[in-house]
Amino acid sequence: MKSLKELDLLRDEVEKCIGCGLCLQSCPVYAEEQNEDYVARGRNHLLKKVFNNHKDLVDGVKDRFSKCLLCRRCTMVCPQGVRTDLLTMAARVELAKGDGLSFTKAIVFRKLLKDRKKMKAAIKTASKLQWLLPVTKEPDKKVHHIPLEKKGKIRHIPMFFAGLGGGRQLPSIAKKSLSEQISEIHLPVTGVKTRNIRVGYFSGCATEFCFPEIGKSLISVLTRLGIEIVFPKDQGCCGISVFNSGDLETAREMALHNIRVFSQAKVDFVVTGCATCGSALKEGWASCLTRGKEEKAQFKDFGSRVRDISEFLVELACFKPLRYRSILPENLRITYHDPCHLARYQGVIDQPRKILKQVFGDNFIEMENQGCCGMGGTFNLSHYDLSQKIAKNKIASIAETEADIVINNCPGCMIQLIDNIERYHLPQRVVHLIEAIEPIPEK
Repeated sequence: MKSLKELDLLRDEVEKCIGCGLCLQSCPVYAEEQNEDYVARGRNHLLKKVFNNHKDLVDGVKDRFSKCLLCRRCTMVCPQGVRTDLLTMAARVELAKGDGLSFTKAIVFRKLLKDRKKMKAAIKTASKLQWLLPVTKEPDKKVHHIPLEKKGKIRHIPMFFAGLGGGRQLPSIAKKSLSEQISEIHLPVTGVKTRNIRVGYFSGCATEFCFPEIGKSLISVLTRLGIEIVFPKDQGCCGISVFNSGDLETAREMALHNIRVFSQAKVDFVVTGCATCGSALKEGWASCLTRGKEEKAQFKDFGSRVRDISEFLVELACFKPLRYRSILPENLRITYHDPCHLARYQGVIDQPRKILKQVFGDNFIEMENQGCCGMGGTFNLSHYDLSQKIAKNKIASIAETEADIVINNCPGCMIQLIDNIERYHLPQRVVHLIEAIEPIPEK
């Protein structure tokens, strides 16, 4: 393996680590495996050795940097403010150069995620084969559907496919993707006072292919608030899985494509209902992918106009009382899961809660565990068993609330929560925030 030359730029950052061990107490991976090689302090110690010209690295170094959720819990408690997430990313970039991406990742990242048409064709083929996976059923033998969706079924991988995540519960691929169901331009609803705001909607892959109802709900809510929505069908994947795997060049090309698409749409804001995509659009690109001052300024300008849907709905209140109401059945108890990419990356913590408290009042119950659900994007694929162990604590916290509904702002977290709620046979259902509310019409 090549030495990690590019990490010289981050020498000062890793030297800030004083080895206090607070990161051990906050790391969800360490809580399950208690192996310091896989926690921030252990990885920082390894990087210090690299900076000191130790050429012989320990075996399994690639695994040490891949077994990180990038949840940023360690950065939140670090007294020195060490950005261990950036150090982990820098190591992954160099490791990807040294050992290269796996064959599967290279194909998926560079042939499918980078090309929306090819990706749509691949997903369409997969949708025709998903009948091979059994449909999950309720105890009364009724087919279990995704909440609020009559056609969206939950399927599971039989246990004898243990190597592929046997027992994993997955949402079905939609028969028609979001872009096949809706148009590009959505004008404000007739009779509603227009706000003269033109918003671009970035859907994200999970919404596009598995949860199209989330996208339709988001557009419905915003047009009823007097906003024009543009849904560019040329938009592609945000590239965060590519970025997090260390393939920065491919991620950069994907980022530039999306910036061009939304710039051509001439929008005032870009709104997304995916916490992970929002994080990538806001800050992931500008920090590592740019070349030169002009491009960096372009990325930052784009990122400054990106909003999570909860963030945008609160901003629209213009310091007036929020005016939203529930479209769920009456008297349901609600709890909320903080996606890592929303709370710890974007700092969007209060906005969803402001909406939920206004809409549900005393029926909104906070869960004790505000940590990571264990999804972590490709982490869930590479370390599925560990991902399930981390999720177990989250699921226990959900059960303790005795809530009926788990509200969430990230389709990735939704997939993880659905999988584990079904695995432990809990009664709770997972619903995206935007599917649970609607504006109260102004008189």
